[in-house]
Amino acid sequence: MTVKDGKRFDGQRAAHSCGLLQQYEEIAQASRNMLQAAHLGDWDQVERIQRRCREMIAALKLASKRDALADSEQRRRIELLRSILDDDAQIRARAEPWLRTLEEFLRSTPPAPLRTS
Repeated sequence: MTVKDGKRFDGQRAAHSCGLLQQYEEIAQASRNMLQAAHLGDWDQVERIQRRCREMIAALKLASKRDALADSEQRRRIELLRSILDDDAQIRARAEPWLRTLEEFLRSTPPAPLRTS
C-alpha cells in the first residue's frame, strides 16, 4: 500500500513500532510513578516499580531486536529516555542524600600535600 508521500506503508512494521514506542512510554510513566513515590518517601513502592521496570526493559530489549522505530519515533524515544534519566537522577538524589554530604565535604576539604621522598 502506498501513502500520500509515495512511500510504501508497511502496516506490520508500523504496528510493531507503535508497540515498541508504547513500551518506552510505559517505562517513562513507571519512572514518573517511581519519582512520585520517592517524593512521598514510599521506598517499598519505589522498589516494586523498579522491579516492574526491569521486566519492562528486558521485554523492550527483546522487542527492539525484532522491530525498529521510524525517525519521528526515534525523536520521541530520545525525549522519553531523557525524561527517564532525569527522573532517575532525582530519585537517586532522594535515595542517597549522604552522597551530597560527602561531595560537599570533599569539596570543602583541601587536598593533603604530596610527600616526596
